[in-house]
Amino acid sequence: MTLPSTVALAANSLAKSIEAGGRGEEVIVELAELGQIRQKDLDDHRTNGAVFTPYSVAEELVQQVGIDAQDIVCDPSVGPGGFLLAAAEHKFRQGEAVPSILEALRGIDIDPVTVEVARTTLQLWGLWRGHEWLPVNHLIVGDALLDIPDDWFGRCDVVVGNPPFLGQLKSDTARDPARGEVLRERFGARYTAYLDESMLFLLLGVELSGESGTVALILPASLMGSESSRLAREWIDDKLPLKDLWVGGRSVFEVAAVEVVAPILREPQSRKCRVISYESKKAIEVSAVADGQWSRLLAALNGIPVVNISNQSTLSDQASVTADFRDAYYWLAERVIESDRGDVRPKLATVGLIDPFRFMHGEVQTRFAKQKFERPVVEIEDNPPPKLQKWLDQRLVPKLLVATQTRIVECYADFKGELLPSTPLLSVIPAKETHLWHLLAALASPAASAWLGCIAAGTGLSQTTIRIRASMLADLPLPTSPPNWDEGAYLARKIHEETVDEQTYIRFGEVMNQAYNASSDVLLWWWLEELKKKQA
Repeated sequence: MTLPSTVALAANSLAKSIEAGGRGEEVIVELAELGQIRQKDLDDHRTNGAVFTPYSVAEELVQQVGIDAQDIVCDPSVGPGGFLLAAAEHKFRQGEAVPSILEALRGIDIDPVTVEVARTTLQLWGLWRGHEWLPVNHLIVGDALLDIPDDWFGRCDVVVGNPPFLGQLKSDTARDPARGEVLRERFGARYTAYLDESMLFLLLGVELSGESGTVALILPASLMGSESSRLAREWIDDKLPLKDLWVGGRSVFEVAAVEVVAPILREPQSRKCRVISYESKKAIEVSAVADGQWSRLLAALNGIPVVNISNQSTLSDQASVTADFRDAYYWLAERVIESDRGDVRPKLATVGLIDPFRFMHGEVQTRFAKQKFERPVVEIEDNPPPKLQKWLDQRLVPKLLVATQTRIVECYADFKGELLPSTPLLSVIPAKETHLWHLLAALASPAASAWLGCIAAGTGLSQTTIRIRASMLADLPLPTSPPNWDEGAYLARKIHEETVDEQTYIRFGEVMNQAYNASSDVLLWWWLEELKKKQA
């Protein structure tokens, strides 16, 4: 395979420089740069998921997983070989011989040109460290999810890398149906239609490492708590549990602004997990998680208190929780207009207009259907299509509106039934209108925000936000102490309808914590601080 001319030119220059002798530690930077040169030749990073890892990140993750001399190291999405280069250098510094190191490296990638870049990088490294041009025998071209050699399974001591991020909710990265069927047959019950491709690589990593190995692959942070990856997380916890979590944040990749993490899977030696932040260099130790509840580790790093609330009664027992369908959005898009004060037409509610206990219509500008509005209302014709008339009848009733991208629950009570929600707002419609304020108190409570935060940390647009799904909200346990809940409902209505002082918020938080049997100063003050940030 011929190297791209840009890579070949840099590689030839580096080879001559190494052969001339006298090169210092800066060679490692030039070796890693070969991969970055290759990346510049690739046009569509989003569609193929080919985003190469900076060498400094690969080096740090290799340090975190702890590779020993003689370990077989595999990168199932090898790209230009950055992780294997970091692993080779790490093993060399432990005293392992260069021929032994190169023989212990395994890598596969679907792009033959990039595999050749990886091979050249590792051979140049061998020339630099071992003073001879050595073969690299175990780099192959293929689809790692389907073409891994049989003799790699269960025999890799460390599996490390950065697989392609290919989410299944957008057409340009979604799998075609034929590939989906093949992967379903390959992974069985662990596979779901909306599972990101990178999570399938993590399943593969566990198969490659066996029970005594270590796996660390970079993934989108959203997979820590997404429903589509739950079965995969549970299967992994049963085979090779999550021991530590490396949190890369949003600044790891220049061409892909996405929050990333690397679950570190290995047989645990204790009931504690480390959570390591790449950006802040902070590390904390928390209790190990089980049953796929990986988002709890991100929640701990974000400072979300752990709450243990449970009840046989959940929100779905007293209300319906729904996310509106796309047809409603497109119908609204043609009928939303700007209004003046006092307009009696239904007001449009967007995520940006919902704050805790407040509806910001006329106070802040909002965007809807690529337009900006100050006071959007909906102009409804005399005879809407039957499907939309049914939707209108269901929505123009007393309800709670819940924002879906948030740090704490942002909920507003539309007690007059005069607001029309736009996707992705969630509508909570009580079975009995008299329960509206009690349900507002439950949803707006500190305990509810912490409970949802622990379930869904990392699923929002940033590491510190969550994306609340309708099914998740429906499962929220309800308070267990009726007297405290009654007072909480009274205070929730007071906060909703009046301008109140901080003591009222404090009392509301205290009484709702008591209603949930979760009295905690830490929980209360965490919630108050987050509330202040939102209100600032």
